[in-house]
Amino acid sequence: MSIEAYDISKTFNDFKALDKVSLNVRDGELLALLGPSGSGKTTLLRIIAGLELPDPGSGPILFHEEPVADKRLRERQVGFVFQHYALFRHMSVFENVAFGLRVRPRSARPSKAEIKDKVEQLLRLVQLEGLQHRYPSELSGGQRQRVALARALAIEPKVLLLDEPFGALDAKVRQELRRWLRRLHDEIHVTSVFVTHDQDEALEVADRVVVMNKGRIEQSGTPDEVFHEPATEFVINFLGSVNLFRGRIEEGRAELGSLTVPYAGQSNGASREVKAYVRPHELDIERAGSAGGLAARVLRVHSAGAAVKIELVSDGRDELIYVELPQARFLELGRLAAGETVHVVPRNLRVFSEDYQI
Repeated sequence: MSIEAYDISKTFNDFKALDKVSLNVRDGELLALLGPSGSGKTTLLRIIAGLELPDPGSGPILFHEEPVADKRLRERQVGFVFQHYALFRHMSVFENVAFGLRVRPRSARPSKAEIKDKVEQLLRLVQLEGLQHRYPSELSGGQRQRVALARALAIEPKVLLLDEPFGALDAKVRQELRRWLRRLHDEIHVTSVFVTHDQDEALEVADRVVVMNKGRIEQSGTPDEVFHEPATEFVINFLGSVNLFRGRIEEGRAELGSLTVPYAGQSNGASREVKAYVRPHELDIERAGSAGGLAARVLRVHSAGAAVKIELVSDGRDELIYVELPQARFLELGRLAAGETVHVVPRNLRVFSEDYQI
């Protein structure tokens, strides 16, 4: 079931939550709406579900090329999973999952035996078999979220929408569940859209990521595309840690202190300011002077973990620089001491100005 939404706007009093946003979700795709609080991602999800109405003048919303603007959530055949589970506390796990089947009109309601078979099948699917008689208060947070997902799947939705599904869980459980969700999606292939502010979650789970900011879409692409080929300064800043170097364009070059990179934009011979971004893992450290390197003084070294994190300050500019090195490269360099001067060498730089991105 594909989803299309065109020129969707939504205003709450004087706040513009969405500003002419258009979105396309392919049949069977798992798409992440990623952005900070207030970016409009949850509002867009709720409008797709039919829980919110867009502003007058917004374009159509289509499910499999069929307009759904005049249809309620149930009529749209949408399964919706809330961040805080929204389970019925007085019902067992079995009854929570069966709820959507039991409230169907009598003519469309499955028999008791069919409901039992369906619920047991779903509990196996979400790895909760044997817990059907427990109540939500007797479950862990991760188990409650899987009950909520099973309940959403019980109605056999054409579209599955999830609003910050793992936001209320601790980091370890969240990591386990997002891997589980990816495996589950590969098994059931239902078109799914989930909202998150967690960059790692979106990049690890989704087929495609839509990055939102201030009610607009900044970039849409595969996880590799949005991370390695950011279209805007907001995207590169939002997706993980990044170092910022400021400089100017001079005669076809971007001069960033002692760093120089070619510049192919149209500068018309005039000097103008640019910003260069580089991620910590895209920097190397040399002890001897290196062409294209930047002299910096070591402040702190954190070597516990898969990567060694090094905090430095640039000579003469007093800019903090963060470098992440593989353990093997760190050992190859020998012991780095606080106060030691080294040279930081970028393996990749992304330079932004008003008219061009390198």
